[in-house]
Amino acid sequence: MNELSQTEEFAVEIAAIQPRLYGFILKRLADREQTLEVLQRTNLVLCRKLGDFQQGSSFTAWAFTIAKFQVMSWRKSNRSGRLVFSDQITDLLDRTAAEESQSVDDRIPVLRSCLERLRDDERDLIQRRYRDGEAIEPIALALSKSIDAIGMKLSRARKRLADCVRIGLNQEPEYEI
Repeated sequence: MNELSQTEEFAVEIAAIQPRLYGFILKRLADREQTLEVLQRTNLVLCRKLGDFQQGSSFTAWAFTIAKFQVMSWRKSNRSGRLVFSDQITDLLDRTAAEESQSVDDRIPVLRSCLERLRDDERDLIQRRYRDGEAIEPIALALSKSIDAIGMKLSRARKRLADCVRIGLNQEPEYEI
């Protein structure tokens, strides 16, 4: 199998981190349109500075640092009467974001494993609703079920998934759904 080039590895890394960067920026700007703009600027800077990235260091930490500076730059250039967090609040958000980032890194493999353990119909329902963002009503129509029935099935699947993740994070040897 061919090894990925540095550019291909970078593309994989940047694609994988997009949802987390979006959340990081949204948490600081609280506006979806501004967040998308800053995310785009962050991605451009990441691409431009690819040569500056130190192989073997944390890509995530590097990307979040660039995003942090892009948010700060955006705030300075767009102070048009909107509420802007103080530097102390921003520092607090950054500290909690670093802690959350590690927590998310720990939970993702467990969540994937737990998703695989759901019944096919439950996994499909969870993915349609949360991965694909499909509303409950169209799902219910497509499955010829009532909205209440789909809501209840989603609720049960979420509970089973949450229980599985909770047990998996406690490092218990067996976690079954």
